[in-house]
Amino acid sequence: MTGQFVKYLMVAGMMSALGAQALAAPDLTPVKAWIAQQAGVKSLIVDIKQERHLRTVKKPLESAGRFWFVRDGAFRWQAGDPPKLVAVMNPADEFSVIYPMKKTAEVFSKAAVEREDAGQGIAFLRAGFPANLEDFQRRFEVTEITSADGWDTVEVKPAGEGSSFAVRKLVLSLNQQTRRLGAMQIHLRDGSWINNTVTGLQENPAIPASQFSYDLSGYAVKRQ
Repeated sequence: MTGQFVKYLMVAGMMSALGAQALAAPDLTPVKAWIAQQAGVKSLIVDIKQERHLRTVKKPLESAGRFWFVRDGAFRWQAGDPPKLVAVMNPADEFSVIYPMKKTAEVFSKAAVEREDAGQGIAFLRAGFPANLEDFQRRFEVTEITSADGWDTVEVKPAGEGSSFAVRKLVLSLNQQTRRLGAMQIHLRDGSWINNTVTGLQENPAIPASQFSYDLSGYAVKRQ
């Protein structure tokens, strides 16, 4: 489950711009400006185009996705149309991964999320929406920042990274004018990577609580 979760649950990514000049040491000014821009954002609806680049497949696999997010921690991710995967974190931190076409689901309690590798994937999903700089730095170490063509490209790796961590690095693309996240790229340890680009963004929309629940009637459900 973890491999599929990590590969699908990612809100955006972009290749570093050609010719970008790496700074001698990371200057966190772009990161600080990006986080400050989000200070008034309480909820989001994000449309995403995803390209999955696999080592064994020459042509990237493309899909569309939508992400709903509220600042209290609840979110919903949908991949494909019709959805092939739905991932929901409710305000009580119960996490569900649902495969509508197969009528199967996995449901993780808050304790299980903290215990299992799923918690690592959730941390990367939430990386695009940090509450503050301290929260971001607890989870990630900025290794390089480059700037070109109106974009700041920020490379990070997991803080306290262990050998079992599935993600090798994360690349954030921040628009220098809007200070918004335009894309996010995930590099996995198996050599594959996922390129996600934001195609639509709504800030502070009204999102009903029902969006963060899912009717599992008729599903084969595994609970942890």
